[in-house]
Amino acid sequence: MRAGFTLIEVLVATVIASIAGMALLQMNANNMHLFKQIQYRSSNSETLSLVALHNDIKYNRTTKTLFDILDNTYDITDDDFRKYLKDSKIDYTEKVLETITFGASESETAQEPAVPKQEMPHAEDVQMSTMAPVLQFELIQIVVKNDEGKNAILSARPFQ
Repeated sequence: MRAGFTLIEVLVATVIASIAGMALLQMNANNMHLFKQIQYRSSNSETLSLVALHNDIKYNRTTKTLFDILDNTYDITDDDFRKYLKDSKIDYTEKVLETITFGASESETAQEPAVPKQEMPHAEDVQMSTMAPVLQFELIQIVVKNDEGKNAILSARPFQ
């Protein structure tokens, strides 16, 4: 008996090793793709959150750089970061979805106060108001589009 492998045994071992190697390469490629997608979404989420925090109706339907949006708010001294912000062009659009009102309705404002004026001490010095404060907000959809893709977020802004 010989102490070696036959040609068929070597071929079978090579095929098994190559199939296992291909499976590992495929798993590596899938993991790299998923990692790049996570990096892309994280980067776009950061950009979107920066823009959403500094939303302003004057930016609606404009193409701005991140530097234009953030320059008035932050003192940016790092030259590399400043260049990155100036090179990052974004398309900013807003769409008002709904106006939300919190406060007194018309029926509540027409009612008389519960306590008559003459029973209150110094009623002439106290200014009575039957209206509760009214708060109004706009629910807006902010869409930010750059070279890497497009993202959207909902935001509430005091009604102007």
